[in-house]
Amino acid sequence: MRAELTIEIARTPEDVFDYLTDVSNLPSWQSGVHAARRDGDRIHESRHMLGRELSTTLAIEAEERPRVFAIRALDSPVPFGVRHELEPDGAGGTRLHVVGEGDAGMLPGFAAGIMARRAEKQFRKDFERLKRMLET
Repeated sequence: MRAELTIEIARTPEDVFDYLTDVSNLPSWQSGVHAARRDGDRIHESRHMLGRELSTTLAIEAEERPRVFAIRALDSPVPFGVRHELEPDGAGGTRLHVVGEGDAGMLPGFAAGIMARRAEKQFRKDFERLKRMLET
């Protein structure tokens, strides 16, 4: 499954990147996340997913301030990765392009489809919330 979006945020790429990569902010804008902490090139997060509480470790695969931030789950029941690409929008703000990809192959076909639709809808809501938070 794949979710992709581009969103304009009225803040500089540096501001958006710094907020996005400060994982202590995750619970305030990303649904399901209760806590997150960073340890070097790893992120440890607790979230509600698939109807239960999960602790997940993510690897930071790319971090180039203020342009790219990419992570990949190391120990999730649904393997996934997210790549954030930021660029100036020409008006002092940021164009944030996000691609999330996951493998729901372990689930039956109908369940994988339902999960993919729910995940994409939540993905979009989370980034709209991030935009609102950064612009207020």
